[in-house]
Amino acid sequence: MEISKIRTLVTRAGEMQGLVVVDLVYLDGIPYAVFEWENKEGADPFPLYKVRLDPRGLIELPPSDTSNLKYQYRVSIEDPRPFS
Repeated sequence: MEISKIRTLVTRAGEMQGLVVVDLVYLDGIPYAVFEWENKEGADPFPLYKVRLDPRGLIELPPSDTSNLKYQYRVSIEDPRPFS
């Protein structure tokens, strides 16, 4: 699974948290922003908390020597992680 970095506006409990960099993966051809991974012994990491993205909102960023960001997402997304 190829993992890229994406910058997006994030809300949590309805409040804007600002621009956040998270992982971007494609699962079955569908883009997801991944907030947290689960690592199980003897298995590849898999997305634990993720948000499905509309591919039309992805903007490819120009290559940079100082950043590993590849995309920006045009729409804010809600952080799916629980509070406790």
